[in-house]
Amino acid sequence: MSGYVFSRAINACLLILVLATVCVPTGAQARSRIETGNDLLAACRVLSEHSLNPQSPTPREALYCRKYIAGYFATLKYLHDEEDARRVLGSKVQDPYACVDIRSPQSYAQLATQIVRTGEWNPQLLDEPALALAQKTFGDNPPC
Repeated sequence: MSGYVFSRAINACLLILVLATVCVPTGAQARSRIETGNDLLAACRVLSEHSLNPQSPTPREALYCRKYIAGYFATLKYLHDEEDARRVLGSKVQDPYACVDIRSPQSYAQLATQIVRTGEWNPQLLDEPALALAQKTFGDNPPC
């Protein structure tokens, strides 16, 4: 009986070991959030390319780009609309809408293409936080 229990225990350990090596993301798979300009550029490039020939399911990276763009503009709206945010940040923060350079309604794919173009033209931003690339892409409305 003890041999049977020992054999089952070894099989269970092997199963756990195999699942751990197969299910644990590595390398590019492990990156589940956007931190740098490189991360944002890569994710938005996937969204931009996916929009040329959209097929289900939408790639995960494309969804990360959409979420980042939505979060960026939701933050701008919050900073613009909320009196509490202005009080906490002080008067040194200008109106976040003043510099936004979007002249007409655009899809996420069009916004992603703008991010890709800005990232390619400004490689110095790729090692910076992703926010720097987003601000350069959408915040270059003169006189800012």
